[in-house]
This record gives sequence, structure tokens and C-alpha cells, in this order.
Amino acid sequence: MTIDAASTWTASHVRTISRELAHRCAVSEVFVTSLDTVAPDVFVAGAQLPRMHAYYGDHAGSLAMRHDPLLVMEAARQAAIALTHEFYGVPPEMAFVVRTFNGTAADTAAWEVGIAPADLVMRVRVPEQHRRDGVLHGLDMVLEIESAGEPMLTVDGSFSWVTSRQWSGLRSAFRDSLGLGAFHGASALTERATPAAVGRENWRNVVIGSPRGEGGTARASLVADLGHPFLFDHQLDHVPGSLLIEACRQTALSMIVDELPQLECVASTFDRFVELDLPAECVAEIVEQGAGTVVFHCEIRQADAIAAQIDLEFAEDTLDPEAEPQSGSL
Repeated sequence: MTIDAASTWTASHVRTISRELAHRCAVSEVFVTSLDTVAPDVFVAGAQLPRMHAYYGDHAGSLAMRHDPLLVMEAARQAAIALTHEFYGVPPEMAFVVRTFNGTAADTAAWEVGIAPADLVMRVRVPEQHRRDGVLHGLDMVLEIESAGEPMLTVDGSFSWVTSRQWSGLRSAFRDSLGLGAFHGASALTERATPAAVGRENWRNVVIGSPRGEGGTARASLVADLGHPFLFDHQLDHVPGSLLIEACRQTALSMIVDELPQLECVASTFDRFVELDLPAECVAEIVEQGAGTVVFHCEIRQADAIAAQIDLEFAEDTLDPEAEPQSGSL
């Protein structure tokens, strides 16, 4: 399908969408600002990135002057879920299960934090619908994201949804297979790594224990702080994918943190739930290293099984940490 009109790809940035559509509790954590349909299975969504964020903006050195790719991926996640409710009739009480979630960044000036919030335009298409007995239960989505006409990130993912009854059945069966009863709201907390060791400044944003390095591999336990205002914006009975990806990033950074590398690509596959009340470990291994780039293969392991596999590519950050923000008029 070819869509020619430039005016088709416009987005509004006046206000955020309903927090229920984005599956967030805090209004302040909703980044999506508009949802519109362009053609069958083709949409445009707007989002706005804050210039500072207590979680996504908490990075050491020059990385604090760039928008975090995981922040843009979170905006994409919110847009993807909201579109299913708005245009596919998925009831708000449905629970979502993510299978894959990937992001590839473009090397443009759009990543630099300016003197105003960054308005995003997301061009969204649905290349595949998943149906069972004729009933839609999942989608594949691709989101091409730009800011001020500059490309930022291409995100793609595959996800499905289930009823609350189906969710309860899934969770009970899985926990029974691990010899666990009902979840009672306690996590297996361990001592956190030092913030500087994982490229953070605020200890609340550290999600792993002290990494243990050996050659090109590092291991660290997961730290799931149920009181974290963003990662646990609302009550969950499992470790969310956003925390798993961040745990992999921090474990990888523990080996290269002095270079302050910029995250460029994320490729994640989620195969099993990660339970909050069982110890879990992140293992990060350098699998490729070249001039100014390094690629990690990471695994989240729990109960002698691999729950998620996440590949991360970093590139050398050339932004001057002493530089002033972009200039412009208000």
C-alpha cells in the first residue's frame, strides 16, 4: 500500500491520551498524545518526550543529554497497546502478553535533548494479524518514529491479549509448575550495584545486584523494587519486560561503563514469565566488538531455564558532555 499525502502523517501534541489506553496508572507517565487511522492496518500516533525524566533521564555523563532509546520504545509500546483498544475493539480489561520487542536507532540529531520537549510522529503499520477460530487475539506492529522530520527509531513487536480469566489460568499453571502458590506481593530483593558501575546516578534506578565479571561475560542478580514509581507504575504479579531489558543494559554496561556507550539496537524475545518471588539472574556476553561498537547477547535465567533473550548493540557516544543544549526559539 502506498500513501502519498504528507498531510496524512500528522500528529497532535496538545494533550496526552487516556492513561487507561496506555496501561499506565500515573498520568505523568503517559507519553502518547494522539491516535489516528490512515488506512486499514495503517495509523499515525503522536508522543512527546520530556527533557528530563527521573528514570529515563538518569544517566551519567553525556548520555543524560540524549533521549534514552528505551524511553522512545516505551512511547511506542504505549501507542501499540492504545491502538488495539482504539481501532481493533480490544476491551480495556484484557491482559497483554509480549513475545518480541525490538528497536533500531537512526544516527541523527533528533536524539539530542533540546530546549523544548521532543514531539514524535509514529508511522504505524500492522503487517500481520493473529487469529484463532476467526477471532483476533494478537498483532504484529512496526512503528517508524521521527522527531522534527528526523528519523529516530524503528520499533517492531509481536503481542497478544487474553481475558482476565485466561490470564489467571496462565499464571496459576506456570507458578504451579515451579512449585509456587499464589503470589503475595513480595519480591526477592538483593543488594543493588553501585549506580556509577552501571551508568546511573540515582540508586533507585539500579535494577541489578553487583555484577560478577569473567572475561567477556558478566552476571548479576535481578533487583525488582516493587515500590519503583515507573517500573511498577501499577501492581504486577511478574517482572515486567521493561525491567528485564534494563537489567540487561546495566549488566552489559558494567563491562564498558567507562566508555559511556550509546544504546543503538535492542532485540528481545520473551519466552516465560519471570517471577518476583524467585531469584533471577542476567547473563551478558560480548559476542561482537569492532571500531566503536560492541554487541551483547543477554539471557534472563530463572529456575534453571532461560526466560528471555535480549541482544544489545552499543556505539561510542561522541556528544560533548559539556556542550549546551540545542538552541532555538520558544
